[in-house]
Amino acid sequence: MVQREEVVQPVNWAAVGKSVARWLGANRKSFLLTMSLVSLALFALMTHFLRHYQSEGFLRATRPLTEFNAQRSSIEDKDNFLRYLRANKLSDTPNAAYVLQAIGPDLMLKRVKVVLPYSKEDLKLLADLKSPLESNILGFTISFPGASPDDAAARVKLVGDYLKDTMLRQDLLESIHLGAGDARAEKQKLNNKLIAKRVELDEATRKLNALKEIAAKYPEASKYEARQLLSSDTDGSRYLSPVMQLVGVESNIADIRNDLVSLERDAAQNDVRLKFYADAEKLNPSVKSGRELFEDFKTLRANTFKDTRLDDDRVREVVNKIDLLAETLQTKHLVNTRFVSGPSAPDHRAGPRIGSLLVLSLVLGGLFAGAAVAAMGWVRTHKGGRSVNGLAEPGVQL
Repeated sequence: MVQREEVVQPVNWAAVGKSVARWLGANRKSFLLTMSLVSLALFALMTHFLRHYQSEGFLRATRPLTEFNAQRSSIEDKDNFLRYLRANKLSDTPNAAYVLQAIGPDLMLKRVKVVLPYSKEDLKLLADLKSPLESNILGFTISFPGASPDDAAARVKLVGDYLKDTMLRQDLLESIHLGAGDARAEKQKLNNKLIAKRVELDEATRKLNALKEIAAKYPEASKYEARQLLSSDTDGSRYLSPVMQLVGVESNIADIRNDLVSLERDAAQNDVRLKFYADAEKLNPSVKSGRELFEDFKTLRANTFKDTRLDDDRVREVVNKIDLLAETLQTKHLVNTRFVSGPSAPDHRAGPRIGSLLVLSLVLGGLFAGAAVAAMGWVRTHKGGRSVNGLAEPGVQL
């Protein structure tokens, strides 16, 4: 049995073109109206979502890279950002709502860039240096879009202020916990040293009393000076007269008592420091921003030492160290951390060109209009039993 080969006829594109042209001519009004409306809507949507004002700013924030890496998770935490918004009464602002969507792991990848001291070109030039390179960061480049120049600049400023506040908060909390932990550990060390010194004092006192009894029992022994004091160690002291041993023990007791006074001074000073930092740990940081926590820290310092005599060296030393910490934090986070450029107020939109969007809108609008008009013609044909106007040849049934 012979198989017939099916012959595939080539597409007559000329005829197709003529049919499409006749169909467009017959439906030009509905086609052009639909195309115009759809193209206009597409152009407006693409302009709104693809073209926007882009603001940028550089936040100077010099600090070790390891310190920033430790604080990064807090910066990318939405709950931390919401706490900052509530503290500054910004929760209901549109720009805050937009930035909230950007807070997360992608924040430091898309919107905030860490600026290092060396570029890739610098590292190539410095590759042969044997000395270790500086591991500090210079700051952050922040960029955000907006429907208006003011919105874009406001978002950059909001994120910059949030970074400052978060880094201040984390640095202060770490200083408080570190200060409290060191004071508690120091308290235990000083207590152990005091116990050891008191035991040493008791032993030296018992030895002194025993030597006094021996000297009183052998009064003539002090007249013999055949042996001279060459050393004060234990072996040498056996050859000294009781009176000479008394002098050595009393001198040792005086040293022990001086050490005890010094240790008691250190313990009293550490108690003052521990009380302050223990109270600082109760400032309830879970509901406060960095600035609020810092103000509470300074208020606690003023209230704790307002009735204390600062002419006491022990107290004044503790207060000076607390004041130094507060001044260091303020200088680092509130003075030196600042925008040195921007946030910029752009005067034109960024994104695809207007001409490209217009052409794309017309093409997509034309395709959509053609499909829509053809679909409406098909619906009318099947409802009325007529052929599609102009799309089929006369006398041909669909």
